[in-house]
Amino acid sequence: MRAATGFTVLSLTNCPPGKLFWELDERLAQLRRKKIYKVIADLTGIAHISSAVLGLLTRFAEECREHAGELRLVVTEQGVLNLLQVTMLDKVLEVFGTVEEAQEEHEESV
Repeated sequence: MRAATGFTVLSLTNCPPGKLFWELDERLAQLRRKKIYKVIADLTGIAHISSAVLGLLTRFAEECREHAGELRLVVTEQGVLNLLQVTMLDKVLEVFGTVEEAQEEHEESV
């Protein structure tokens, strides 16, 4: 995890598919303990996510909003983008193509 323009970047790019849920769950717990609620979750290269992972992300996004923060996703794989669209989570979560785009959007809205 690294801080970027007020947001902490949570990189999950090298996480094997079978371990994504557990890795994400542990990393989100670390963020909660540190009271970090402005997060960019970098899912670059992640081709598949389960409903359990979607649940973790949506619950953490709600927690972020409750603490005047925000969760942004970086998604590059079309299958994951399609899943977010079909479940309409792309209306609830901000989705970007790169970490840089997510950071730029933050800088413009300040």
